[in-house]
Amino acid sequence: MLTHSSSLVRKTRLLTGSASAVMLLALAVPAYAQDQAPAAPAPAPAPAAPEQAAPAATAPAAQAAPAEQGGQDIVVTGSLFRRANTETPSPVTVLSAQTLARAGITNVSDAIRSISADSSGSIPTSFTNGFGAGSSAVSLRGLTVNSTLTVIDGLRTAQYPLADDGQRAFVDLNTIPDAIVDRVEVLKDGASSTYGADAIGGVVNIITKKEFTGIAGLVEGGVTQRGDGGEQRAQLTLGTGSLKEKGFNVYISGEYEHDDAIYNRDRGFPYNTADLTSIGGDNNNPGSTVPGTTTVAIVAPTTSSDPKNILSGSGITTGPWQFLSPNGCVGLVRQVSNGSGVSCEQNTAADYGQIQPQQTRFGVNARGTVQINDKTTAYLSVGYNQNNVVTSGVPRGIRSSNPIFAQNIVLPALLSNGQLNPYDPYAAQGQPAAIRYLFGDVPFGSTYNSHVIRGAAGVAGEFGDGWRYSADVTAVHSWLDISQRGYINVAGLTAAVNDGTYNFANPSANTAAIRAQISPVVTASPSSDLDMVQGVISKDLFQLPGGPLQVGVGGSIRYEAVNNPTENPGNGTFGLNAVTAVGHHTVSSAYFEVGAPILKSLEVNVSGRFDHYQEGYDRFSPKVGAKFTPFKQLAIRGTYSKGFRAPSFSETAGSVVGFTSARLPCSAQVTHGAVLSADGATCSGGSAYNQSYSIGFNTAATPTIKPELSRSFTGGAIFQPVRWLSFTVDYYNIKKTQVITGGPLSNVAINNYYSGQALPAGYTITQDAVDPNFPNAIRRVLFVNAPYANAAALKTSGIDFGAELRLPVASGVRLISRADVTDILEYKFDSGDGTGFQDYVGTQAPYVTSSGAGTPRWRGSWQNTVEAGPYSLTATAYYTSGYKAVAYDQFGTTNCNGGSTYGGTDPNFNCRVKSFIDVDLVGNVEVNKKFSFYFNVINLLDAKAPLNAGNYAATNYNPTYTQIGAVGRSIRFGARFKY
Repeated sequence: MLTHSSSLVRKTRLLTGSASAVMLLALAVPAYAQDQAPAAPAPAPAPAAPEQAAPAATAPAAQAAPAEQGGQDIVVTGSLFRRANTETPSPVTVLSAQTLARAGITNVSDAIRSISADSSGSIPTSFTNGFGAGSSAVSLRGLTVNSTLTVIDGLRTAQYPLADDGQRAFVDLNTIPDAIVDRVEVLKDGASSTYGADAIGGVVNIITKKEFTGIAGLVEGGVTQRGDGGEQRAQLTLGTGSLKEKGFNVYISGEYEHDDAIYNRDRGFPYNTADLTSIGGDNNNPGSTVPGTTTVAIVAPTTSSDPKNILSGSGITTGPWQFLSPNGCVGLVRQVSNGSGVSCEQNTAADYGQIQPQQTRFGVNARGTVQINDKTTAYLSVGYNQNNVVTSGVPRGIRSSNPIFAQNIVLPALLSNGQLNPYDPYAAQGQPAAIRYLFGDVPFGSTYNSHVIRGAAGVAGEFGDGWRYSADVTAVHSWLDISQRGYINVAGLTAAVNDGTYNFANPSANTAAIRAQISPVVTASPSSDLDMVQGVISKDLFQLPGGPLQVGVGGSIRYEAVNNPTENPGNGTFGLNAVTAVGHHTVSSAYFEVGAPILKSLEVNVSGRFDHYQEGYDRFSPKVGAKFTPFKQLAIRGTYSKGFRAPSFSETAGSVVGFTSARLPCSAQVTHGAVLSADGATCSGGSAYNQSYSIGFNTAATPTIKPELSRSFTGGAIFQPVRWLSFTVDYYNIKKTQVITGGPLSNVAINNYYSGQALPAGYTITQDAVDPNFPNAIRRVLFVNAPYANAAALKTSGIDFGAELRLPVASGVRLISRADVTDILEYKFDSGDGTGFQDYVGTQAPYVTSSGAGTPRWRGSWQNTVEAGPYSLTATAYYTSGYKAVAYDQFGTTNCNGGSTYGGTDPNFNCRVKSFIDVDLVGNVEVNKKFSFYFNVINLLDAKAPLNAGNYAATNYNPTYTQIGAVGRSIRFGARFKY
C-alpha cells in the first residue's frame, strides 16, 4: 500500500522523468525532420492530446465560434484534429470565461452543473449526508456521475477517493482550479471512441489558459439577504514572456474562496422543520410519537438475554416509557404522551440542520511553455488544489435496531461494581431499562479535506513531410483527510454504561474525557491515483473536394488506483457505513480518427478505440459522424457510437452497506401474534417484533463483473439565417445494457426467505435475533448479502435546444442573448428485478441513484446581456420543470396512492413538486482597460424552493435543482484588475 509521501515521490520521479523524455523528443524529432526535408513555410497545427495546443477561444454555444476568435483554429473536445469552429458532427456546448462571468458563476462546479444536460444523479456540495460527501459532480443525460468523463485539457485526472453510494466513481469538480480556466467544453454525446471508458453520457473538458502575460486577479465578497452565508474570494495570476516574441511563457496563479455555513434554523418554513401539519402533512419531528428519540432520554422496563451485554436487549418493553431526567422536555418543543408513556418532540432540523456546509477552497497552479523552434512547443504544468468542507448534523442516537446483530441497547440493573444502576429506575426489581436517546452533548459532524496534486508535461510539433505529433504525460494524486465526529463507539459506550460513568439524566454533567471515550474522532485518509502517458500522430494525406483527408492515430497507457479501506473495521462504531474499495490496474489503449471532407458541403468523421484492461476487459468503441451543409445558413449533423463503462474498484474489489426501513410481511407477522384483517390484506398487533425496523443490504464486489455497454446516436441541425443569430437543435438517444447494479434480486431473496423457497444464487440472508415472545417463529431478515450484477438496463432520449443572438442595437450598444434548453422525452430503467422498464421522466425517480433528486422533464437557462460602452448588465434565468413526487424504484407504484416519496398518512400530500425559476443579475463597470467593478444579485426575485417533502438529501426541498431557493437572495461585490 502506498502512503501519500511515497506515492508523491513516485509521481514526482515519473513526471520529472517523463518531462525530460518529452523534452528530448521535442529536440530530437525536429532535428530528424530538418535532416529529411526543409521546413514548411506554414506548418500545420499539431494534433491532440487534443486541447494542449489550443489557443484561447470564447465560443459560448454549440454553434460557430464568434468573430472574436479571429479565425484561429481550435481543437474541439472529442476530436484529434483542429478546426476553425465548434460545428462538429457532435453537439458541443462551450462556456467561455466571459460567459461565466456574465452569469455570475464563480467556480467550475456551478458552471458545469448549470447546463441543461446535467440531470438525474448530479451531486451538489450541499448533499453532505451522501456517500461522496464533500464533493460535486455532473451527470450528463441523467446517466449518473460514473458515465460522464471529466478531463482537464483533454487529459484524464484522478477520481474522488469516495464513490457515490459506495459504487459510482467520479471526478470532484470542487478541486478544479477556477482562475486559470479559459473555457469549458461540454460534449453531449458518447465519446468512448476518443477517450475510452466512462464517456457514455458525454465529456466535460476544462480547458486552461495556455499563455498569460502580466498581472490579473479579482477580489470579491458577498452575503445573503438574511445576513449569513458570507463569501470571500480572491484570485491572482502572474505571467511573463511571449511565445511569439520571446519563445517562452510562464505563469503562476493562486486562488482562495471561503463560504460560510447556512443553517436551517435561519430559514423560514418549511425548510426549518419536519412538522408539516400546518399545511396538511404529518409531524415527522423526532419524538412526535411515543417512544421518541430526542436529546432527553426516556426509559422503559425490558428484558435482556445477557445482563452484562448492553446489546442483548429483547426489544420488548414491559411498562410505559418515562423521562430519565427530572426536568422532562425543558428546551425542546413539547411533551408527548399516549398509552405507551411519555417522550419529547424535538425540532432537530432547526436545532442541527444545515442548508449549506462551510467550504474553503485553495489552489496554486503554474505552467511554463517553450517555443523550441518554429515547429515545436513544449509545456510543463503543476498544481495543488484543496477543498475543505465542514458539516454538522443531528446527534447520533442509541439505536433501537442496529446492524450488529442486536435489537436494542439496554441499561443494566447492576453496574460492573455490583451497585444498582442510577440510570435504571427499575434496577431494584432487577430489570434492565430500554432507552431512547440522542447524544446531544456530543456534537455531530464531519470534515472532508480533499487534496489534489497534478502535474502534466507535453510536446507538440511537426516533422517530416507534414506529420504532426503530440505527446503528454500526466500524474495525479488525490487524497482525503476525513474526520468524523459524534459517532458512538460500541466498546466505549459499553464501558461507560456498565460502569455508570455516562450521565444520561443530566448530559451536561459529562466530562470531556467521557464524551471522548464514547465518541472518539474517527479518521480516514482514502486516496486515488492516475498516471498516464499518451501520444498522437496525424497527417493530411491528400486533398478531397472539400479539403484535406486527415488521419490520426494514437495510443496511451494509464495506471489507476484507489485505496479506500473501511472507516469502521469490525463494525466498532454505530451507524458508520463500512464502505470499502481497494484496487489498481493498468489500461492500454490504441485509437484512430479519420476526417474526410468529401465535399465542401459534406464532412464525415470516423473514429475508433481499443482498450485493454488488466482485468481482461477488451473493448472496441467505434463512432461515425457526419455534417451536411446544403447551404451556408444550415448544417445538418448526426453521430452513431458505441461505448462502455469499465467496472469501478468499488464493484470489483469493495463492499457497501445501506439501510432502509422494513416490516415483516403479514404471513410472517401472524407467527409473531399478529391478527389478519377479514380480507386477509392487512395485519395488526402481536409482538413488538412486528414493528418497523432497519434492514441492511450488504453488497459485495464481484470480480468477474463485466463492463456496461452503450449505444447512442444524435441527430440535429445548426441554423444561422443571419450572422448575428443562430439556432441549434439536437436529438439524442442512448441505450445502456449490462448496467451494473447492486443486489437486483434482493426483494426476491427476501420474499423467498419468508415463503421457504430457495434464495437466488449468490444471495444469503443474515437473520435477526429470536423474538423472545415467539422463539419458534420465523426470524426477521437483518441483512441481505448480495453481489453486484450486470442485470439492469436503461434507455433515454431527448432534445437539446440552443440559440444565440449578438445584435448591435445602437451606436456602442450591443445585445447578447443565449438560451440552453433540454427536453427529456424518455428515461426508462429496468432494475433487473423482473418488473421490466419503468419511465421515470417527470418523477422523483430514480430515487436511489439520484439521491431522491428525480428526473424533471425540462431544464433550461436564458441569458441576456446589454453592453453599452464601459457598462454591461446581464440577467440569467434558470428553469426546472415540476415533477410527480413518486418513485417506482423505491416505493413500487407510479402514483401517489402508496407510491409517494413523502410516505405520509395522506398519500396525495405534496404529490407534485412545483417548477422553479431563479433569476440572477450581474452588472459590470469597466473603469478602464485595467480595472472594473461588478456586482451579482443571485436569486434576484428571492424565489423559494418548492416543497419537496420526500427528498432525503435536504429538509423539504430538492438541493440538486433548487438549492438557491433555500439559500435565498444573495449579493456579491467584486473588482477585477489586469496589468
